[in-house]
Amino acid sequence: MYAQLDSIQHLTEVMVIDAKLEDYSEGFELIQLSDTLIIRNSVSLTEVLNFNTTIYFKENGYGMVSSPSFRGTNASQTAVIWNGISINSNLNGQTDFNTIAPSSFNTIIIRSGGGSTQYGSGAVGGSIHLNNIIDFQKKQSSDLRLSYGSFSTINGVFKSRFSSDKKYIDLGIDFISSENDYEYIDLNQKNENGNFDKLNVAANAGLKFRKSTLSWNSNYFSGTRKFSGTITSPSKDSYKDITTRNLVTWNKTYNKWKNTIKGAHTFERYRYYPQPENQLYFEGQSTTYLGDYQLEYEINKDLKISSIINYTYIKSKGTNIGVNDRNTLAVIFLWKHHLNEKLSYGINLRQAFLTDFENPFLASFDVNYTINKYYSLKANGSKNYRTPTFNDLYWNSGGNENLNPETSYQVEISNQFVWNQFQLNITGFYISSEDLIKWQPGVDGLFTPVNISKTENNGIEVNGNFSKSFNKHELNLVFNYSYTAAKDLEKNKQLIYVPYHKVTGAFNYYYKKFSAYYQLLFNGEVFTTTDNYGILDRYSVSNLGFEYLIQEKLFPIKIGIKFNNIFNTYYENVAYRPMPNRNIQTFINLKF
Repeated sequence: MYAQLDSIQHLTEVMVIDAKLEDYSEGFELIQLSDTLIIRNSVSLTEVLNFNTTIYFKENGYGMVSSPSFRGTNASQTAVIWNGISINSNLNGQTDFNTIAPSSFNTIIIRSGGGSTQYGSGAVGGSIHLNNIIDFQKKQSSDLRLSYGSFSTINGVFKSRFSSDKKYIDLGIDFISSENDYEYIDLNQKNENGNFDKLNVAANAGLKFRKSTLSWNSNYFSGTRKFSGTITSPSKDSYKDITTRNLVTWNKTYNKWKNTIKGAHTFERYRYYPQPENQLYFEGQSTTYLGDYQLEYEINKDLKISSIINYTYIKSKGTNIGVNDRNTLAVIFLWKHHLNEKLSYGINLRQAFLTDFENPFLASFDVNYTINKYYSLKANGSKNYRTPTFNDLYWNSGGNENLNPETSYQVEISNQFVWNQFQLNITGFYISSEDLIKWQPGVDGLFTPVNISKTENNGIEVNGNFSKSFNKHELNLVFNYSYTAAKDLEKNKQLIYVPYHKVTGAFNYYYKKFSAYYQLLFNGEVFTTTDNYGILDRYSVSNLGFEYLIQEKLFPIKIGIKFNNIFNTYYENVAYRPMPNRNIQTFINLKF
């Protein structure tokens, strides 16, 4: 149910939006989630990644703000890349994974390890790549999925595409609404003030000329959420946010030269209502303009180089940060070389020029060595960074305009085994970070950010995949495990909300028109305070689903039911914020 990028079947007429990911990451571990996994966890990107990867998620109650910890790094050190550009918030440096509709994308790829040389600030622990692929093939299709479940949860997804050998267009609409009033197990309480409504609209288009292609990607999100309280403190807060993203890409190929020009505009705005009844709110917003030129030259079939010039202008304003802007110019060099059929390596270099502070020179090196058809070895090392956010610099009161970028050094080695229908990856990693930005109280009692923290992360990740077919039966087993030690070197303590152990697994069974699946999520205990006295207990959650294809020809119709948390386990992934009890989702899917 997941695939290594090496095994992806590329279409002959396809416009790859993010060439950096496709062509210059051979020594990095790349995992692509299958369409089936995305559909079975389509409520949010949090749900998709939480049950299918080793990334830990802090979720302030179901559907609320969700932030990741990738290899023990914090949320602002995990980059989210949309069609090749970073979409982490300029205000707090993070992406709320509950605002991302996974059904809006053709592929979701997890790239482990440092990626700041290619993707800039924040790609320290790893990056999540959300791609819309435009392929010029004669095809017309539409897909409608309707779902209803516990807590008055309604979800609708519509996708339609039309394409020819010269034109491409698709449209996707994703809507979800929920009262989200689940019971707290054994507490005689329920989740109050937790209802939410979310709308996501995505559109993509492309034109193919004789030696060039032109594409447009667009995404709009609007969300209204009440912020549920904790088991000890009720809440009346509410939150409204809007994001828009537009990207235009032009590719032209001439002999061994390839030119790519990108222009992008992104906008984000939030409004926080501490007391919604009086309509007073705190606001923040940010607008980004991006221009990117990439020149790629294929020296021969084994050697390819690329240079990129990227300019970004950001303007942000808000109740607590005033009005501020930032200009960034970055120069990037990429090198990919196949020494022979078994050995290849890559070199990536980056130098940014910011108007606000010093900019570190970044470099990464990766290698891929195929020893035989059963075993291959990947390794990479990199220097990465994260720039201070607008909140870090300008927050009133407490912002610190003298902050430096965080820097980190990362190495990893990945062993990949393939034998018949069995795949196994074992990866070891090490990350050393310094100048981490930490908010702490000053002499006047106000919290202010300073560059003081140093951390050290190391661990092991294991990913396994086994498939077996016999007669008309198909079986598939997926297993992911991670051990992560992430230490605050000042306190010599494990970082908060970083479990030592996480396990996810799935068993999938198919027989003719029937399918069934079981999902497992285990999180080890996590510390909730920096002195490691506050602890959240370990927990495991299991889901069970059944699907049946009623109509296979002309207009395929599939129905299904999914039982979440089948053992009715009480669990929290943020202190004092219980997650849902046992619940049910039903769906019908129509293709036409």
